[in-house]
Formats: sequence, structure tokens, C-alpha cells
Amino acid sequence: MSFNWFKKLKTGLSKSAQKVEKAFTSVIGKRRLDENSLNEIEDQLISSDLGVNASIMIVNKLRNHNFELTSKNKEISKKMILNVVKDELNKILVPSEKKLFEDFNELPRVILLAGVNGSGKTTTAGKIAAKIKENNKKVVIAACDTFRAAAVEQLEQWASRTGSLFVKGSENADSASVAYKALEVCIKEKADYLIVDTAGRLQNKSDLMDELSKICRVLEKLNSKAPHDKIVVLDGTVGQNAHSQVKHFNEQIGLTGMIITKLDGSAKGGVIVSLAEKYKLPIFAIGVGEKVNDLDMFKAEDYSKALLNLQ
Repeated sequence: MSFNWFKKLKTGLSKSAQKVEKAFTSVIGKRRLDENSLNEIEDQLISSDLGVNASIMIVNKLRNHNFELTSKNKEISKKMILNVVKDELNKILVPSEKKLFEDFNELPRVILLAGVNGSGKTTTAGKIAAKIKENNKKVVIAACDTFRAAAVEQLEQWASRTGSLFVKGSENADSASVAYKALEVCIKEKADYLIVDTAGRLQNKSDLMDELSKICRVLEKLNSKAPHDKIVVLDGTVGQNAHSQVKHFNEQIGLTGMIITKLDGSAKGGVIVSLAEKYKLPIFAIGVGEKVNDLDMFKAEDYSKALLNLQ
């Protein structure tokens, strides 16, 4: 664990941690957890965006846990409770750990980023390119948001900064044709990765969602397994609204994972727990700021400690 990253994560999740910690304030110093206390904990965890199922799992663990009190430690301490909760969080979250930048036998690896407007897709595309380039890999970035000139310009700056090849179309061009052209370039240049940044779209707009499916179909014509990764980028400040986004994007293109951004300063960071519990999708990375190093691989242990304000 990088100390600097963990420090950033703890700072970013501080508001979320304050909400979660409230769940245990009333029970610290008790000799046992009665049902009223457990119900209070459950309600507060749910209001902290951990979700109903995860909250019930945690409370059941606390209910059945044997807190080893001694003559010196006659009361249940905050640390005792939080360590039990951390272990239960890790059970939920560890299966969602997965590296995005693994070595693959079949190249190029095509990563498609989808999400609603303002979720941070374009910035995330640039940060992913920067991470990949750290391993001396060749990257192509495709600007498939052909409706927003600002997004294309922003992505082109990221490509220049990271030394990545950049492919764009004319204004209002067919986004699928841009993706196809980018994969052609990727193959010709023997690049290792293609990152496809798509236009932000509301999950309930069928025409725009169909456009995503079209991009996937067109890429399959050049590579039957492309896109290898179909990732939804989620704004960490939206809380439980993220569930609707995951549901609809998953139904449309069959997601292979999630990236959660903007966790810095969010009081709704607990939503990662409910997303992991419900959808069982990999969480490739989380973001706690605008800088390149503010996006890093998701680690359950780090996240659990930060959410519970543990060292």
C-alpha cells in the first residue's frame, strides 16, 4: 500500500467516514450489543449508502460476534467494533478487486468507457492512458464523443501529455466509425491498448444507449473479442443513483467492470459497498481528485480502512 495514496484516500473519504462512524457512537462503552443498538447501527449504515443487504450482513456479524472482554477491557471499544466491520466489508469487497493493466496474450486490448454526463469519463480515459504509459506500453485514444468539441480537445491534450496516439472524427461524425478507425490505427501501429471515450448519455435515453451497442458491434468486426473491457464510470457523489446507471449500462452492453470517480469530499462513498454486493462486478479503480495520481487501483483493505477511519 502506498502511504501517499492511502492518505489521499482517507482525506477524500473523510465525510463518508464521519457518516459511517455515527452508526457506532451510541454502542461504544457497552458490555453487549442489544437489539435496539443493532437496529440503530443498521439504520445508520443504510443511510450511509452501504445498502440494505450489506448493512444487514454487517449487523448480523456484530450480533453473533463474541467480543472477548476481560478484567482490563470490560466494555466494547470502538476499535473492537470497527475491526469486525472492516473484516465484513472486506468479505464483500475483495471479490471486486481486479487489475485493469494486466499483461494480456492478445493485443491490442480495447477498453471502452461509458457513463452519464459529468461522471468523469474523459479525465479517466486520460489518467488510464498515463498509467499504461508508465509501463512503456503503446496507447491509442479514440475521441468518440463527437458532439462536444471541448471533450475532444481535452482528450487530445491528454494524448499529447501521455505520448499516446490520438484518433478523432469530424464534428457530429458517427461515433462508431471513429472507434473503428481507431482500432484500425491501433492494429497498424501495433499498439498495446485502445481507450475508447464515449459521449455521456442518460441511461434512460434509448437512442443514445443504442449508439453504445453500435460501437461495440463495429469494433467486433475487426476483433471478435473487442471491446475486451466495457467499463461504466460513476460519479461517487451521486450515491444510490449509481445503481440505476450500472443496471441500465449493464443491460445495454454487458459491463465488465466499474470505475468510481470524485470520491474526494463525497459523503456518499459508502455506495461502493452496495454496488459491489449487488452487481459483483470488478472495481478497476477509484478516483479522489483531478491529478493523474489521484486515480489508482481499487484495494478492498485500503478502502475499508479509509471508510472506517482506521490506520
